[in-house]
Amino acid sequence: MFASLKTRAAAAALCAGLLVSACATAPPQHDDSVGAAPALFVARDADSTIYLYGTVHLRRSGEPWGGPHVEAALAEAEEVWTETDVSPTAEAQAQSIAMRLGMGAQPLSSTLTPEQQARLAAVTERLGLPAGALEPMRPWMAALTLTVIPIIRAGYDPQAGVDRAVVAWARANGRSLRWFETAEEQIGFFSNLSEEAQREMLLYAIDEAEGGAALIDELSAAWERGDLTALEARIVEEVRADYPEAYESLFVRRNEAWVEVLMQELDGSGVDFVAVGAGHLVGSDSVVAMLRARGVQVERVR
Repeated sequence: MFASLKTRAAAAALCAGLLVSACATAPPQHDDSVGAAPALFVARDADSTIYLYGTVHLRRSGEPWGGPHVEAALAEAEEVWTETDVSPTAEAQAQSIAMRLGMGAQPLSSTLTPEQQARLAAVTERLGLPAGALEPMRPWMAALTLTVIPIIRAGYDPQAGVDRAVVAWARANGRSLRWFETAEEQIGFFSNLSEEAQREMLLYAIDEAEGGAALIDELSAAWERGDLTALEARIVEEVRADYPEAYESLFVRRNEAWVEVLMQELDGSGVDFVAVGAGHLVGSDSVVAMLRARGVQVERVR
């Protein structure tokens, strides 16, 4: 269940863009949009190094999850960070939280017009879901369910995500594991959306559910070649324009909180490796942009 929740977040989090420095003097020019491999950034000060790796949370089993530049950065690191704990124990707890926060007090159909109910019934039938299977769910949970089913049927595996591969490497090589958020916090980013925002999310999922696999194919290809501009144009700009409440919740506020943690890490010393959804590292509201605005040197690793 929690892997399903992460799927939509992962799709929304794949983005790209030019980054703007907030320095008072003329800003340095950063050519972040060019690359032939998944994007990896490095932030440095006098005695600290933080590698920032943009991930995708879903891959097909056996597909590559990094490259020589990523493996070299991991080899330097003492601590490895992810968005949340992906251990079996934590995921079991997350399933319980998702069920508690994802079930509604009223039937899902009561939030829709008769025409929208008919559209929902048609798409659930095409997906092979039992009639009424989504009725107990809140709109955000139903939207995620409609989004993820075609993607998994197309061969994408929540257990094959890039962040999980990074964690597996860290465990196998004796690195310390840390994370930014609890499972309840992550699920709360969806469950705390306003009812209207959740309803918009559901209506979008109804219309686009069967195109989800094609979208993930497109985004995965852009991620593999490190094409940040393509990722931004396809995902983040659309979310920012069409779903500003979700954009503020899923991107801006989380990035701000993570940057506070990373600034504390930079105050210390050593090498950290941070693996988070690619969308959090690109664009004008990204972790990279926020660090640069605070005067931190951040460059893309070639």
